Amino acid sequence: MSRAQTLVLALLVLHVMLGVLCLVIAKGEHKSPALRWWGWGLVVYAAGLFVTILGNWLPRHFTLTLGNSLITLAAVLCATGVLSHTRYDLPRLPVDAAMLAIVALLAYANFADWHAALVNLVAPTAMGVAVFVVAGWKIWREGPQDAHAASWFVAVCMSAAVATWILRLPIMGYEGGGRVDPQKVDFTISLFSIIQMINGVAATLALMWVDVRLMQADLSRVAHTDFLTGLPNRRSVMLRFREEIARAERAGGGFALAVLDIDRFKQINDRHGHNAGDAVLKQVARALDETKRAHDVLGRIGGEEFVLILPDQGREGALDAAERFRTAVARQAVVVAGGVTVRATISGGVAFYPGDGRDWDHVFAIADRRLYEAKRGGRDRIEAHA
Repeated sequence: MSRAQTLVLALLVLHVMLGVLCLVIAKGEHKSPALRWWGWGLVVYAAGLFVTILGNWLPRHFTLTLGNSLITLAAVLCATGVLSHTRYDLPRLPVDAAMLAIVALLAYANFADWHAALVNLVAPTAMGVAVFVVAGWKIWREGPQDAHAASWFVAVCMSAAVATWILRLPIMGYEGGGRVDPQKVDFTISLFSIIQMINGVAATLALMWVDVRLMQADLSRVAHTDFLTGLPNRRSVMLRFREEIARAERAGGGFALAVLDIDRFKQINDRHGHNAGDAVLKQVARALDETKRAHDVLGRIGGEEFVLILPDQGREGALDAAERFRTAVARQAVVVAGGVTVRATISGGVAFYPGDGRDWDHVFAIADRRLYEAKRGGRDRIEAHA
């Protein structure tokens, strides 16, 4: 077995292993369309290489046609995997038409012995370059926001593959009727096999990197986000509270903390059901979120209770802001099952850093106490005074 044949066999085995690994990962708890498509692309590519190798024992016109058709399909599958991380899909009709045209061209060239070597080299390369350029460009421009660096690395790997294929065309160009140096061909095939192994490993790891970053982002959102409303949860708000303390100490200023609670929320649940209660929670969260300033921090800290961090607000400014939130909620209505309209109001208490305390426990406790003073005072009101 020559050096080139050994390296092509190694390339085949490597792609099978990488492809199977991607397929196994894609079927795990974290479903990954990208790795599933990419894995099938690698396996199909390896199958194409295997079929072309069989040309040493089976009719070459058949094995070259089928093998290069599979290699062409593999590029489409891999590009589809990369594009699953973007909003773009390969256009089905043009791609199918191009695939059929390439298969027909390969069959004619190999069975009619019409420039077979050139067609077998150029036809799969043309499709691979086209779909990889599109996939690389799209992942570069539209890759997941939570995986910027990984997306860019995928794009670099796609570009490297395209450059390799384009460079291979003139080097492995075939002059009809010319004498071919076997040693030169062996060296060239060996070189490009090694390059493709490197590209294959790098691109596969890059796609896995994208998935890892997305999983990390999902875990972070779960840890810091309230599932029902999509707002920051108690843990996230407390972290932001500490950040705001550090900022206030540097600037020598202060800020306000408002605790807001939906009035008679248990009655809403009892009278209209928990689905109606969830709808009211989401509507209140939406009203508060639309009313707050860009740098205010809004979170749901449990049950029907929300909290707002209001930077650079004194007592009067914080009270005015809290009144705007109360009014915004009172204006909203939710239509629940049966066409019943449900209106909710909120009561709130406001405390201040550093006047009412210098840590979360003290500031929150005072805001919570003022909230219950507002409840005792008739509800649908804000209390900001001791």
